[in-house]
Amino acid sequence: MPDNRERLLLATRHYAPEPTGSAPVLQQLAEWLAGAGYAVETVTVRPSYPEAQIFPGYELGQKDNVVENGVQVLRLPTTAVGSKGMLARAIPESRFMIDLFLGRLTGAIKPSRLVVSLCPSILTVTGALALRSRGGRHVAIVHDIQSGLGAALGLGGAGAIIRVLRKVEAWTLNRVDSVVVLSEDMGRILKEIGVRTPMLVLPPHVDASSVRPMPKPEGAPPTLMYSGNLGRKQGLDQLLDMAVELKAMDPSVRIIIRGDGATKDSLIARAQAEGLSNVIFEPLVDRAKVCESMAEGDVHLVPQLPGGQEFAVPSKAFTIMAAGRPFVATAEAGSPLAQLADRSGSFVCVPPGDARAFAQACLDLLSQTERRQAMGAAGRDFVEREVDTPVVMERFRQLLV
Repeated sequence: MPDNRERLLLATRHYAPEPTGSAPVLQQLAEWLAGAGYAVETVTVRPSYPEAQIFPGYELGQKDNVVENGVQVLRLPTTAVGSKGMLARAIPESRFMIDLFLGRLTGAIKPSRLVVSLCPSILTVTGALALRSRGGRHVAIVHDIQSGLGAALGLGGAGAIIRVLRKVEAWTLNRVDSVVVLSEDMGRILKEIGVRTPMLVLPPHVDASSVRPMPKPEGAPPTLMYSGNLGRKQGLDQLLDMAVELKAMDPSVRIIIRGDGATKDSLIARAQAEGLSNVIFEPLVDRAKVCESMAEGDVHLVPQLPGGQEFAVPSKAFTIMAAGRPFVATAEAGSPLAQLADRSGSFVCVPPGDARAFAQACLDLLSQTERRQAMGAAGRDFVEREVDTPVVMERFRQLLV
């Protein structure tokens, strides 16, 4: 029988089974749209994030053309992205852009009236420009503003690269029909670099039915937890700076760091060199055990790199809130996270780089059970009202009309 559903093409370098970052959000988007009646086709690459190597079982193309949870997934060969600067990152990102163009030219990827593309790689959006059919709509979702993060991280080391990237961002985003940003600040910055396309602010969504509060395991010691990508933009050295202070203030508190990524080895080496016995490194858990994993933390940790806070919004913040746990973030006054703290009442912000304030805020929360419970409940309520997947998706779907 013919498929009478409207076709929607999703172009993204990050997709399942990558466990952190944009991939889970894009997978939920694709599957929700498929459930809402669209014939969704995802064009992506073989998974490699955050380990910086192709996942086992995908390296030979074993799952390059499959149907997953109602979504047709086409995975293209790629070079895994490491953390060696912007030029090194540009190679695999450019390859995907070229593959999108070539797929359109050869007919391997058929154009669609509805196209959705994801930036943290602006080149993905550039390549996806070729996939929209005449009279169609192309929505670009901006999770990171690469030029801003590149400048904050010092990647590439050359101002000329940042300037070129800004021009590419403006040129590309002015050729789509709608831009989705994660915060008002991100929208303001895009306007400052010359983006004139209509924008909609939509926070990272989280499925409140699958991420839910659970009790902490009995007998576990006071626990602080970071879970996610161990990359440069997270400013994770702040965790170890805080651990040094915390070890002197209360050695009974443990800090669990779960994840993988470019800085993992250096973080482990530093923790060992400084004798931080209060820090435990663990791998990410399977998605089916996320609720149990989140419940282990009395207080969660969301560090951010100073100077990079306006260019990205950590999706982990909303996952923590859905799990009914408070957290402490390093965020400057007026930043998107600081504004979210004021709106939700679910977490505390301290200045980036102030390790003692970071440690003291964590200890204060650990000592105030009722306050933790109230903040956890406030976060859960905020998620259900503002960022639960059905709520955000209904708003997103209006962009496709």
